[in-house]
Amino acid sequence: MLSELRSQFGLGSRILFGLWLLLMILIPHVHRLADRPTFLAALSLAIVVQVSLVLSLLLTALRAQATLNSLLWILAIAWLAEFIGHRTGVPFGRYTYTDALRPLVGGVPIQVPAAWLMMLPPAWAAGTAVCPRCFSTDRASNWKHLAAYSFVSGLAFTAWDLFLDPQMVAWGVWKWETPGFYFGVPAINFFGWALIAFIALLCLSRTLDSDSVPREALLLVYTTVWLLNSLGLGLFFDQPGAAAAGFVGMGLFVVLAWRQVLSARQ
Repeated sequence: MLSELRSQFGLGSRILFGLWLLLMILIPHVHRLADRPTFLAALSLAIVVQVSLVLSLLLTALRAQATLNSLLWILAIAWLAEFIGHRTGVPFGRYTYTDALRPLVGGVPIQVPAAWLMMLPPAWAAGTAVCPRCFSTDRASNWKHLAAYSFVSGLAFTAWDLFLDPQMVAWGVWKWETPGFYFGVPAINFFGWALIAFIALLCLSRTLDSDSVPREALLLVYTTVWLLNSLGLGLFFDQPGAAAAGFVGMGLFVVLAWRQVLSARQ
């Protein structure tokens, strides 16, 4: 396993992983000690570094064109979903962005589709690990297998929002017209996340060879996000409920994915 991770993490990816980890550790302290603009700038920088890390991992394993296509496809779907969503309430529920994050494109902060880009590939790695039998058939001709691991990957992605949405509401990045049961977040938001993620991943699965995706490396990113958010919300951001829910939600996919990956190597 360690040799596999070393082969998937090139020098650039290792540097980016270390920088991203450092930023994520520092952000709670920046939130406590610095002013709001500095904190939001640090948050945006962490997003940029994680996006760079994920793209570097994909670029190491895939062709440059495949990586570029993935980048453009995820950004386009995420931006379109957020653009329609904050104007119509479909499919996430009615919400509005504040002026916390800049710049905006069509009323959507560019950090938002970038956040989709930084977490969809790791969630895809988790989903494809949980559904290993999807790789025993001709995926290009069997849409049921594509749909299966795209659905599971979409749920793995949505589990991350158990951490994210309460944070963003608390930090005033967006606000809900009608607050919901989950720390102010309506239930339909999670349905919308799962639906859009499923569509994006299903389309990507039709164009990319999932066997070529650096699953272990991306799964390590997914696992690190799970650990850092569990500790961050629980210890530093006074959101123990969201921390516990995210710990269980993302943790389920972390455990199932690593169990499959490790058992496949025995």
